[in-house]
Amino acid sequence: SAADSIIEAVATPVVILNRDGEIVCFNRACEIMTGYSREEAIGRSVWEFLIPEGEIPAVREVFDRTRDAGGSTQFTNSWKSKSGELRVIEWSNRALEDSAGRAAYILAAGVDVTAVRSNERALSESRALLSSIINASPTAIVTIDVAGSILGFSRQAEETFGYSQAEVIGKPVKILMPPAEQLRHEGNMRRYIESNEAREFRITRPVTGLRANGQEFPAILHVTEFRDDQRVFVGFVEDITEQRATERRLADTQFELRHASRVGAMGEMATSIAHELNQPLTAAASFIEAVSLSLRKKDNPPRLEDAVVLLDEAVSEIRRASKIIRQMREFVRKRRSAKAVHKVNKVVEEACAIAVIGADEYGVDVETRFGADVGTASIDRIQIQQVVINLIRNAIDAMQESEEKHLTISTAMKDGMIEIRVADTGVGIPTAIKSRLFEPFATSKSDGMGVGLSISKSIVDAHQGEIFATENNEKGSIFVVRLPAGGEGEGGASQ
Repeated sequence: SAADSIIEAVATPVVILNRDGEIVCFNRACEIMTGYSREEAIGRSVWEFLIPEGEIPAVREVFDRTRDAGGSTQFTNSWKSKSGELRVIEWSNRALEDSAGRAAYILAAGVDVTAVRSNERALSESRALLSSIINASPTAIVTIDVAGSILGFSRQAEETFGYSQAEVIGKPVKILMPPAEQLRHEGNMRRYIESNEAREFRITRPVTGLRANGQEFPAILHVTEFRDDQRVFVGFVEDITEQRATERRLADTQFELRHASRVGAMGEMATSIAHELNQPLTAAASFIEAVSLSLRKKDNPPRLEDAVVLLDEAVSEIRRASKIIRQMREFVRKRRSAKAVHKVNKVVEEACAIAVIGADEYGVDVETRFGADVGTASIDRIQIQQVVINLIRNAIDAMQESEEKHLTISTAMKDGMIEIRVADTGVGIPTAIKSRLFEPFATSKSDGMGVGLSISKSIVDAHQGEIFATENNEKGSIFVVRLPAGGEGEGGASQ
């Protein structure tokens, strides 16, 4: 019949069941989907081989209701193919009545939605997995739309900001920022949205967050844009409060250690410093005593000009001693790091004046060579002097057993960097500590702690420079400090 031809021609599965659920019509689409031929299916109960056992009660309930009440129903269930594969079908069922008005057959036309349901299930699983990952993340994750409304708020975000997810969903993201940060955020978003750029949007920058209790905190923000059916921005907020506190504690420790190192250096040089101070003070006393004796001679009073010369010499020696004391006091004074633009040659020269005190007692010949083209650098003067003094004192110590004791301190420009070199003719660097020379507690001295070079390296690193050691061509070692040149016009006056 025409109806049979139509049923056979349609591309979707169509099956007709009698009142007992036995198959009386099984079209070509059913054969393709299940792997059963029409001959294998006709006359068999649909419950017998097509409906999975676990779904039979629900399917029977729909079948009975359609048969007994008439009309149409819709239901989704699985069919089991000949190979055992399950196909998910959305059925539209209709009762076909006989002349007495009783349902004689049930016509069911289906749509295979296996792929759709599989995709939906995969999507649901993917979303559940993503949600689990987001909530397990140790970083706060906040999702917003182009209007700045919060779409997602991870569990860590709840911990970081002090809001529950229910409190913030749909709210403007600016509630998580202090006023100054709000203005910056709104300006950045407005410029980006108005530019309508198609490029991939990714930014990382330091920000200040605002907790529910009004407390501000430092953070690093990473933002990525996703474009699908809507534009979504995902922000990863890393609370660095503890990191900043650790950095402050580390800075305090380094500050104390550097100060202790400077005081220790002066302590080690105490005898030499005392000798260096004793010379000008003894000379001044001698000049003053000579004037005093001359003034007491009644029979042969001194000429005023001679007395003035002697007193001037005394004043000069006292000023020399005063300068040494002033340099010592400034060097060991407890002070926070303060960078300014300084003339490097002058800084090194002042360090040499302190460091070579007592060098002549050891028979050390000191030579300085300051490059005429060496200009200024933005540095902490006392810290760089601490490095130079440490290198010079190490060099003097290294030459105590050497026959030839020659110390050269020089400055020069090289590849746009300022180089400070301290070369000695000592014993050189022991092989045992060469590879860890700048690590803490690496020392060849029996009475040394091995922190001087480690502190020096941390200072030079903080100046974006480098420090290293090489062998002297003659004998001994050369320590090199390289610092970025320039700095004039950066806000500090050249000194």
